[in-house]
Amino acid sequence: MTQHKRWRGARRANGMTTGRTMGIACGSTGVIAGVVSGFIAGVLGFGGIAQADDAVSLGEIAVQAPPAVVGMPGAPSVIREGTALFAHQDGGTLGAALSGLPGLDSTWYGPNSNRPIVRGLDGHRVAIELNGMPSFDASAVSYDHNAPVNPLSLNKIEVLRGPAALRYSGGAAGGVIAAEDDAIALRPVTGISGRVQLQGASASRRLATATSVDAGNGLYALHVDGFASHAGNYAAPGGYAGPSLVNGRIDNSGSAQRGGTLGFSLTGERGAVGFSVGQTRDRYGVIVDPATTIDMRSTNYALKAERRQVADWLNSIRVSINHTNYQHQELDNGVPATTFLNRGSSVRLDLNSDALGMNWDYGLQYTGFQFSALGDESFLPVTHTRQWAGFAVGKGESGRWHYSVGTRVERVSVASDGEGVSGVTRFGTAQTQRSTPISASLSLAYEFAPNWQAITTLSHNERAPAFDELYANGPHDATAAYELGNPNLSRERSQTLEAGVRWQVAESKFSATGYVSQYQNFIGLMGTNQCRDGDGAVVDCTTADALPEFDYQGVRARLVGAELSTQHPLAQWGGQTLSGRLTANALRADNLSAGEPLPRIAPYALTPALIWRSGAIAVELNTPLVARQTRVPATDTAGVTPGYALVNLRASGSFAPPLGNGRVGALWYVSLDNLTNRTVYAATSIDTMRLLAPKPGRSLNAGIQLAF
Repeated sequence: MTQHKRWRGARRANGMTTGRTMGIACGSTGVIAGVVSGFIAGVLGFGGIAQADDAVSLGEIAVQAPPAVVGMPGAPSVIREGTALFAHQDGGTLGAALSGLPGLDSTWYGPNSNRPIVRGLDGHRVAIELNGMPSFDASAVSYDHNAPVNPLSLNKIEVLRGPAALRYSGGAAGGVIAAEDDAIALRPVTGISGRVQLQGASASRRLATATSVDAGNGLYALHVDGFASHAGNYAAPGGYAGPSLVNGRIDNSGSAQRGGTLGFSLTGERGAVGFSVGQTRDRYGVIVDPATTIDMRSTNYALKAERRQVADWLNSIRVSINHTNYQHQELDNGVPATTFLNRGSSVRLDLNSDALGMNWDYGLQYTGFQFSALGDESFLPVTHTRQWAGFAVGKGESGRWHYSVGTRVERVSVASDGEGVSGVTRFGTAQTQRSTPISASLSLAYEFAPNWQAITTLSHNERAPAFDELYANGPHDATAAYELGNPNLSRERSQTLEAGVRWQVAESKFSATGYVSQYQNFIGLMGTNQCRDGDGAVVDCTTADALPEFDYQGVRARLVGAELSTQHPLAQWGGQTLSGRLTANALRADNLSAGEPLPRIAPYALTPALIWRSGAIAVELNTPLVARQTRVPATDTAGVTPGYALVNLRASGSFAPPLGNGRVGALWYVSLDNLTNRTVYAATSIDTMRLLAPKPGRSLNAGIQLAF
């Protein structure tokens, strides 16, 4: 393996601050604030807040969505919650929390930065929402940036595609990751409920704990949650001998995370208003450079107000507002080097009505944020993104037919300050790009036989180029590359056709789906086969400290894939059941303009599993089988990614502990991951990082959760 090169440019005294405070459409925001305050006054002033008799209980510990809902038109494509989410929270990232689900992978920049990939699509094509609002972070800009949404604080994660995704984004052709933590209660809460959990993993010496409590009297509701975790350098698998290996572990891969949220609501049968404040702090090492540590902090303020049963024609109206202050510093031996700042706000109006035999969610949304990446290794100027959007998503059914339709129209402005106050001359003059993306989707399901549905979805997605795709120009330490944006990029446009069948009877289920996406202008970060120095001059790639050049290009592209998931009881005896499960994924992604594969695509994968259940206890043996990824572009410096076979063993269950007079329930799990200590590389990792960060070696993991 080639030793990784890291560029260290001369330190610059300028460029560390934006030199300008953000002003996100002050006039528009003021008007919206007036409307919002009037709406809240209406909720509070017309009898909408009253003590409810049918209080909501939040004490369930293993909630599962009805099988007939998930994956149907207008509903989430995937849901992970309850027991399944608890068993996948200990990774500390959204990518880890969704691992193992059909069509889902992750960017794997080591265990600390692991963003979801949906059907081969990542970055700005996969939106992350928290409680229905944008997360405002930097995770789509670079693979080393973790999203400030920690699974330890969540109750549910949904993956939305097709019409359902258009409520939140038109450009998220891969899908929307919708996370929920119930910080703001919109239904009455009575009594006290919550959960306390503790988890650990031997490979990383990780210990994590989380607590969540909800309390209310039917009128007032209070939510408090908090989490903390600490992990050291993770154990390398057997046989790994790369340059990141130090004393049997991957150097600079440890982390420390903590955070919490406080929410308060005034609730009633017909309305609610509430607010929340949440903060996340994440400090972790960057494997690509032992001297680099990332210090990330994010503070989020949110307000929601809802009025139900508004009129005969209007079921509900909801206003949501959030504001986030996000800062991410790359520390060089503890000294701030490059600082990423994202200050963003969003205001959203949602209405729900019944019309034309369908139920409709529709509304307006404004989003604005200021982003910059300045400092010793500046590669992004100060940028300003503004977006107005209108959307409508409807769903209904008639006889054996279920259907959903959606559309979203956006007006997007992305401006760069250029050299501005940063003093970085390569950022050039100030400039602005404006575009009007229009997206639409239709999904149909037909029950052609008892318990069998055929489902088809047709989507057209458009996305405005993002600020980094337009204006990046500089060395990016975390990717060990020189990144170049293209201010002349046009809208990304794609058409996707998906078709499949699904069947379920009791514990037996089967789902098979095929899809094809055609892109007229797929915006990707592509290698160019040339190199630059830290100041941007083109140099020979054999020059000391030369950086490979990656630039954002718009190319024609096609993605063709298939997913399979099936589970069926194999034998039953004496209250015990042995079931078999099989999941499979296949994806081929091509850059049609260059006549070569798209980069960072997961290879074919097949995972058989055996599951034994007896009462509340389940034991699962699964063996992921992943093919070699030979389809890589010519510029991929890591080349072919080897295939592998893993063996994982997991036991889980529930019980009633002898405390709380029967009001306390408990979940637990124990697992042995990578039982054979196999060396595994992720084909979805960026090539400058891939061979430095294998997946962890053999690990014993365990967790327990008490819910009351």
